[in-house]
Amino acid sequence: MPSNADLTLPENSPKNDASECIWRTTEEVAAILKVDPSTIRHWRTAQPPQGPPFVRLTARLTLYSTHDLQHWLAEHRIDPREVA
Repeated sequence: MPSNADLTLPENSPKNDASECIWRTTEEVAAILKVDPSTIRHWRTAQPPQGPPFVRLTARLTLYSTHDLQHWLAEHRIDPREVA
């Protein structure tokens, strides 16, 4: 069985860029963002949901695409030169 990092979109799926989509678990996203996994779960279950877009495959497995995570981070980027 492939690891989550090995999951890619099928050949005929639309892609957002030339690179393949890599899927991450809640724990992996938490490690990337340097927050506790419970923070990611809290964002996901808030009303309305917060945090990066996600795909809930089962009640116990939620995945995040690296493309969506990068896009979400870019949307939340604050450049102090632009704010001042």
